[in-house]
Amino acid sequence: MTTRMFFTTLFSAVGAAGIVLFGSNAIEANVRPTISNETTPLPVSVVPFTLEKTYKTITRFLGVVEASSDSNVGFEVAGVLKSLDVSEGDFVSTGQLIARLDTRQQEAALALVQAQEREVTAQLELARLTLQRAETLHKQDLISQRELDEALLRVQTTVARLQTSQASVRNAEIVIEKSTLMAPFDAVVSRKLAEPGSIIGPSTPIVRLVSVGGREAHVGLSPKFAELARPGKVYPVLVDNTVINARLRSVGQDVDPQTLTVLAVLNLPDDQPVRVGQTVALQLEEEVASLGGWLPITALLEGDKGLWTVLVVRQGGDGSTVTVRESVEVIFNRSDRVFVRGTLTDGDSVVSGGMQRLSPGAPVEVVPAIRVTN
Repeated sequence: MTTRMFFTTLFSAVGAAGIVLFGSNAIEANVRPTISNETTPLPVSVVPFTLEKTYKTITRFLGVVEASSDSNVGFEVAGVLKSLDVSEGDFVSTGQLIARLDTRQQEAALALVQAQEREVTAQLELARLTLQRAETLHKQDLISQRELDEALLRVQTTVARLQTSQASVRNAEIVIEKSTLMAPFDAVVSRKLAEPGSIIGPSTPIVRLVSVGGREAHVGLSPKFAELARPGKVYPVLVDNTVINARLRSVGQDVDPQTLTVLAVLNLPDDQPVRVGQTVALQLEEEVASLGGWLPITALLEGDKGLWTVLVVRQGGDGSTVTVRESVEVIFNRSDRVFVRGTLTDGDSVVSGGMQRLSPGAPVEVVPAIRVTN
């Protein structure tokens, strides 16, 4: 090795050693001020866990709005529809004319039986006069008892014939009366089901009438809740996301074989803008016996084997406030809160949120929170 190469190598080694020494001192100087043995407690909000013996569940049953009177009305007698005096959407009051049948044939039949009635009335008058003369002659022993009896029976027979004629007249009058259809209640004409000129049979629907006001909710209940429902009590009914109070009028005694439900009828308030055919939901509460308590759903952390965990604030041995993990089972959930049971004790302070920042044993600082109530 030449002298030049020796000095070059020596200077390089000295320079490298200097750089290493200077860098180590600089790193130590930078690290030393940032190292601390103290951990700052994280602020958390807590809710108190209160043990309860029961919780309430809400079950909804679907139903539909019905009118208190919703009928397809028609004539009781047959005939040809002569006129229909209402249109769809018309309001009709009780007793208002709706439709008529052609009554020319019935009027002719009425005239015939009225003539027969007048004829029999005249015959009865003659029979009574004959009886009077027979009674006078019998007293004078001018006729036999048999002739008197015949006169008496002739009067009785004619009376029976007159009664038959009078019944025929009344029947013909009733047929004509029933050939005119009147509104049975205040209603709106929902639909026309026939047109003038149609041949109408007895009870053939002519129009559908939906009563004004008096709306009802018809709801199918499970047999279990049908036993719990109490007629006369007010229950909340959900209509288009609006809760209204309706009074339970009746609960059926039979189970529908198709839906396996029991019909419940509730009277809806008159001041509610509900329409026939709208869907409603009856909300019923049930109290379930189970020992546990309510927590916000944000207090839960996923655990093992279907369980959940929560963090509970406890006092550490050194006087600090730390978190401890406890296991719970969700029994019932409602919106943003759950009813749970597990290793929690009455009065435990449970961290209500932000658990992803925490670990068991981590120091925390409790800040005020609102208690969750049932």
